[in-house]
Amino acid sequence: MPIDDCENQRALVEGLAADYRSLEKTTADTEQELARLQAEQAPPETIAAVQGRLAAEQEQLGELTVEGQAAVDEFHAVCGGRPLPTPPWPAR
Repeated sequence: MPIDDCENQRALVEGLAADYRSLEKTTADTEQELARLQAEQAPPETIAAVQGRLAAEQEQLGELTVEGQAAVDEFHAVCGGRPLPTPPWPAR
């Protein structure tokens, strides 16, 4: 029985979408943590550490956006008119 490449492509897109949603929530939590630390006037090194973590998370979101959109484009190229759920990353 042949492997359905469209199903593999769909699974890849859905996995990237799940990763994006999870990281998006983590990033939102980090943003809230940073705001709280700034409001409390936490030590600068603590704030800097959280800012560094936030920057890394935002960079990962950007990478997932590019990778996810490439997977969506590949799905459409390989699978034609088969439907896909709307991806969570911003449209580019």
